[in-house]
Amino acid sequence: MKSIEAIASLDPWVASSLLQKAIRRSDTEFGVAAALRFHRLRGNSIWRRLMIVAHEDVGIGNLDLITDVTRLGIDPTARREIGTDQEVIVDLVRRLAAAPKDRSSDYLICTAIRHPRFEVDREAIAMLSDQERIAVAVDRTQPIISRAIATWYASGINGGGPQVVGAGDLPALIGAFEARCLTAGTAVQLELAARRTEEPITVMVPLLAALLTESEGSGEDERCSTPSSCASNGVPLYAFDKHTSLGKKAIARFAIENDRVERKLAEYVPDFRARAVAEMACFYADAIPIHRRLSWKLSRPLEALGLEVDMLKAGCPREGAMPIVNAVRANLDHLNSIRARMLGARARLNEGTFEVQEDS
Repeated sequence: MKSIEAIASLDPWVASSLLQKAIRRSDTEFGVAAALRFHRLRGNSIWRRLMIVAHEDVGIGNLDLITDVTRLGIDPTARREIGTDQEVIVDLVRRLAAAPKDRSSDYLICTAIRHPRFEVDREAIAMLSDQERIAVAVDRTQPIISRAIATWYASGINGGGPQVVGAGDLPALIGAFEARCLTAGTAVQLELAARRTEEPITVMVPLLAALLTESEGSGEDERCSTPSSCASNGVPLYAFDKHTSLGKKAIARFAIENDRVERKLAEYVPDFRARAVAEMACFYADAIPIHRRLSWKLSRPLEALGLEVDMLKAGCPREGAMPIVNAVRANLDHLNSIRARMLGARARLNEGTFEVQEDS
């Protein structure tokens, strides 16, 4: 049985990171321990965190589960009918870890918001009314990314950063998708999740449900291999990615120490971009992999677009994305040795605690 004692000393940033990566890998015991630690430190913030994980990592892999996570996350009375908050958290994390995953919502919203190839589409859809945007969103003859952009704009869910979308008409948008592919209960919870989290990733789920319906298939439940789950001091090293301070420092060291990765970075990106590109490549190589996925017509094309736009954002040209990610994948043992070394030093410094704060 895996030791989870060290997880009781994690800070909220590492606990949050471990929670999501463990769910992706179906590493249930660590996911549960991380969720309980996060709940102890951040209280009711755990419910928003679980809603985001459900929409980002499970998505159309299990719409009923998204519905339950949202309903229980929003309604304390519904939780009390099941048990304590801790008991509900354990149950939801176990179900999230066991569910087939579809990360298309993440890839689709990143492409809709940021991919430079679709700037003309964003400009054109910005000129439409909300009613016209909704018509584009549900029109199966329209290009997929145009439908994603229209869905985002029509939702009124801007997310972080500068204000881009207007007020939108979220009820009308969700209602249009309900008429095509959603049950009434699922539609209600998807709208509530979008309002509660204010994350545009949530409004990609009804569009993806429509795309799956239009593909005339339910997809296949596929088991995938994930990188080995090395641990140090009882903590899985995959938790230390670009969202944690220690993870950032380890990746920066890795990009310099590993000859193959350093050469690939030098081949495609200037020095001042190398660290950001290395962080994103490590994220795709070690933090995103899932153990159980819903494989359907668009899952891999959307994943390829997501990788492309994320690496472009970091400063990597399109042709360098896969070579750099592959170089990182082939050398994860080296990255993990650096993580373990740094984690051990931090643990000794802090007398056995892991006070790893996220960079501002």
